[in-house]
Amino acid sequence: MSFLSEWRASRERRRRANAYLVAVLVDAEARDGEWLAIAAGRDVASRELTFARRALALIVAERDALDDRTASDVARELATVIEREARRDPQVGRAWSERARAYTAAFVVRGTVDSPAARFARVLLNGASVDSADGAAFASATQFVQVSRAKANEALRAAFGAASLPEDVRPSAIQH
Repeated sequence: MSFLSEWRASRERRRRANAYLVAVLVDAEARDGEWLAIAAGRDVASRELTFARRALALIVAERDALDDRTASDVARELATVIEREARRDPQVGRAWSERARAYTAAFVVRGTVDSPAARFARVLLNGASVDSADGAAFASATQFVQVSRAKANEALRAAFGAASLPEDVRPSAIQH
């Protein structure tokens, strides 16, 4: 592969990663986070929901993308957004790093009865200083996680494509 074709392919992957992030990170309708704004305040809720969407965007790209390079492309594009915000407010960069580690850890924990969405919801509520024992808040947070993850998967397929096989090829035949 020539340098020019590599550069074009890399640029196309960056374009797709940016399109994916734009689709995932657009501010949701106000009522989508109203349940958290009531419990934690509008500013805290907005920040934590943004962090949760970012973390889900990265997690979905890591786990569900067809190409291993997708996650690093998405992370690189997201880093640009974070750097821009951190130049305006250094606390945002530090807060994102801390929250991203917590969200990622919620998905990799093994040996618990809670689903990944439930663990992620607890991290979200903890980041907003809301008691996760509150059944209504926990249910809303879990639903937010499930809906956001589904939207991220849709956006990933729209930006990078969906896996498909010809009709005459069985999925098990690919393993060999």
